[in-house]
Amino acid sequence: MSEVRHAHSSRVAPHSHEAPYLSLLLEGSYTEGAADFSVRYEPYTVVFHDALTEHWDAIEESGCRMFFVELLAPWTQVIAAAQKRAHLFEMDGSAPVWLVLRLHREFLAGDAASPLTIESVLFELCAYVSRPIPDASREPTWIADVEAVLRADIAARVDLRSLAAHVNVDPSHLCKTFRRFRRRTIGDYVMGLRVRFVCRQLVETSQPLSAITARAGFTDQSHMTRFFKRFTGISPAAYRRQQIREPIET
Repeated sequence: MSEVRHAHSSRVAPHSHEAPYLSLLLEGSYTEGAADFSVRYEPYTVVFHDALTEHWDAIEESGCRMFFVELLAPWTQVIAAAQKRAHLFEMDGSAPVWLVLRLHREFLAGDAASPLTIESVLFELCAYVSRPIPDASREPTWIADVEAVLRADIAARVDLRSLAAHVNVDPSHLCKTFRRFRRRTIGDYVMGLRVRFVCRQLVETSQPLSAITARAGFTDQSHMTRFFKRFTGISPAAYRRQQIREPIET
């Protein structure tokens, strides 16, 4: 993932990229074209580019700020298996834009980024790259099974491929459908479980932060603190001081 800024207008001659990638315009204006396609980017336009797709770029006078997501190995294999709509196309609809913005949020988080959230969002985006298939109108019964697995051991490492195999669905379908019915990625769901566990431990016990960190599945105390502050806006220690006299609702 990378963010690129262009301060002035310019034109880039026809070229191609070895890996497939997604581009999101954050600010400014930008035009891109290929032999059989042209798109003018407005802010929050998302475009998929297949590997080795020759295209040209025109950056307008005001410049622009772009966010790029290169799909390197092992994502090249996932994309290669998808029945893509075209080698270069705009990803219409709010969901792909939200997903790429979610990746941008993780990119900006730096060391506090969640690898699991990034992986689950990428699997979902791969599903949108493929030709659309009708979605079921009712919640699949396997979502409850997924939740049960995630809740059984919140400290365990989540392997999305193994989780998908457990409920006999494709990983991309797993991630997309889970977010559709739970309105959050699997990564956000797991982090929510962990942060909620930490909140309860801070209020209901006198355990040191180091012990709570291990039980919640974070790699170290600073890792936990970064995620905790992202969800609550304050540090674990401040939360404990703030909430210690107030009961936790179940």
